[in-house]
Amino acid sequence: MSHPPPAEPSRQPDAPAGERRLREVDLLLPVAAAICIALSWYVFLDYERAVAVCGAVAPEVAARVGEMRLMMVLLSVGGLGLAGLAARDARRRRRAEDELLVAHAALGRRMARRTDALKNRTKALRESRLRERLAEREAEAAFAAGQVEAAGTYLHHVGNALSAFELELLRLGRALEGAGRLDAAFDALVRAIESGDRAEAGRGAQVLRDAVIGRTFPRLSGCAASLGDLKGRMLGELERHRGEFERRGTPRPYVQAVRLDLELAAILDRMPRAAGSDPVSRDIRPEVVVTVRKQPFLAGLAALLRQALDAATDPVRVRLGQGPDRRAVLTLDGVPAAETGEPAVAAFINFLNENGGAFRHEPGAAGRPPRLVVEIAEPPRGQAPSGSPGLS
Repeated sequence: MSHPPPAEPSRQPDAPAGERRLREVDLLLPVAAAICIALSWYVFLDYERAVAVCGAVAPEVAARVGEMRLMMVLLSVGGLGLAGLAARDARRRRRAEDELLVAHAALGRRMARRTDALKNRTKALRESRLRERLAEREAEAAFAAGQVEAAGTYLHHVGNALSAFELELLRLGRALEGAGRLDAAFDALVRAIESGDRAEAGRGAQVLRDAVIGRTFPRLSGCAASLGDLKGRMLGELERHRGEFERRGTPRPYVQAVRLDLELAAILDRMPRAAGSDPVSRDIRPEVVVTVRKQPFLAGLAALLRQALDAATDPVRVRLGQGPDRRAVLTLDGVPAAETGEPAVAAFINFLNENGGAFRHEPGAAGRPPRLVVEIAEPPRGQAPSGSPGLS
């Protein structure tokens, strides 16, 4: 983008017609005043010569002529003073106009410099954004290529594992093919025992021992060890490639601090009571705070409490406390084990397991009713809790 060159002080633009006429009047006014004064004195001196003859006859005329001379002197002095003032004002105005033109030119140069600087900054910003977009595209392409390579490697290892698994199945099939021979050997052993032939029975027992203990069990043990090793390798490959198949840039869920003591009391106040869960006593510690996704978490907690209270047949006591590691502990005394078939309860339990929490049921003992214990862990600083299908 081209910019016009800055204005130069020596190249002044032409003034408009009105401004040019104003300057001409300012310059011609002193000259016109001087011409008028000179013409007035010429007329007065000519008049004085004309009445000089009458001055000797009429002294009043001479006095009047003297007064007129004094008046002309005063008028001349005043006219010359006004002409000088007009010339000085014109000179000051011209100097002010010149200074204004110089300031205007300096302002034009400053605006041109700032425009150039702004243009350069804008260009640099555009180039920076283009470089960022190019880097993002390159990173996305590299990530996609890495995903393809990781998928190929993973599929290759899975194929090798399937081949090894098929080989072990063949070995198991060979070991099972001897079932008919073992059956015949057992029949021969039974007949030998029934006939009382101890020598034949001993030989049959030895054959069975060699077949089962000597050949079949080692094969089965080897197959079991191979299958265990195969399972370990497959789990290792799965864990190694787990992060390579996850979507990059997963948005972090919005979490907030929740006063669990207040929310738990509100849930218990709003919850309809079944016959078996009355009465419900409370032991809730104040100022228990957890950092979670509020609405999904409270929905899962309410579903768990509703299910536990509906299934309880004894008086229930709800206790809420907080451990030294800021872990909130919710205990429901007198409730049976929770049924995890309900989606909201299952999602709540999965959320606890994935975020360092705990969910367990302790059966009743002598002098102690059964209880359900729920532990909600506080996520590390700067890390949002991971979501589960029901809490996402």
